[in-house]
Amino acid sequence: MRGYLEKREEQRLEQEKLYSTPSNRRLKYIAIGVAGICIILMLVMIIWYDQISWRMMLIMRGSAGLSAITFVILVAVLVYRVNVAYFKKRSDNGK
Repeated sequence: MRGYLEKREEQRLEQEKLYSTPSNRRLKYIAIGVAGICIILMLVMIIWYDQISWRMMLIMRGSAGLSAITFVILVAVLVYRVNVAYFKKRSDNGK
């Protein structure tokens, strides 16, 4: 069990290094920004619910939905890139 925990910690540290590369860090910050835009749109809709017209409300809901979808796609791309790099590095070390 001890070997497993040490191996798992080593894997986690290696993946953290891959997450902190400049291109992945940029992608992470873009995803956080898109999530922030979605949250701001939702808060604006909650706060000014009575003052916003229905047409504007629908546009804002659509924009919030699109930003949520964009967030999920960006995070999926980030996780995919890190895992591909991790397994590629791991397979190269084994050869």
